[in-house]
Amino acid sequence: MVIYNGCKYILNSTINQSLNSLKFAVSIMKNKTDNSLISPNLIVLIGYMGSGKSTVGALLADKRGILFFDLDQYMVEKHKKSIAELFSIHGEITFRKLEKEALQEVLRLDKPCVLSLGGGTPCYADNMKQINSVTSLSFYLAPSTDSLADRLFPEREKRPLISHLQSKNDIQEFVAKHIFERKNFYEQAAHTIRIQNQNPSEIVELIEKELD
Repeated sequence: MVIYNGCKYILNSTINQSLNSLKFAVSIMKNKTDNSLISPNLIVLIGYMGSGKSTVGALLADKRGILFFDLDQYMVEKHKKSIAELFSIHGEITFRKLEKEALQEVLRLDKPCVLSLGGGTPCYADNMKQINSVTSLSFYLAPSTDSLADRLFPEREKRPLISHLQSKNDIQEFVAKHIFERKNFYEQAAHTIRIQNQNPSEIVELIEKELD
């Protein structure tokens, strides 16, 4: 169950589909050695942590009847450790290398799918260049910093980058500064979805208007 802007969405079937997709992808990558990037009908969602990428991505994939991949969950499945553990064990530099490897693996899948990226993924190495080289269907989900702070504050302990922050104001200041630093990367997406008070289903509709 996912809480988003006060609304509850029961996504059990979609979550199960996503977990099966992750296991399917990991099994493929163990035997895949070619370097070709073939990603027909690949939809990529980017944005800051807490922007709703995973929730919206799961709903969008379910609605279109295609696979859904959350890059963070793919890494968890692949490495058998949580994102926080990977950060703690390896440090951010090595984590970003592992993340880039995971991104390249998913981009090689020759299946129509929706891919939700981690908040920092577009900002490292040449990740956005690679994404834009294989698809024109990249979407930047852009809520306000106020709404991001509201969503992130209750779950800050699960987010390595903000786990040390103690107040909502601290998080809001951190988010505003961080988004400013990452803005040039996020805005390399082919499409930008400005989020006001829309719920996930309404955001899916906004994305689908761009797809049609």
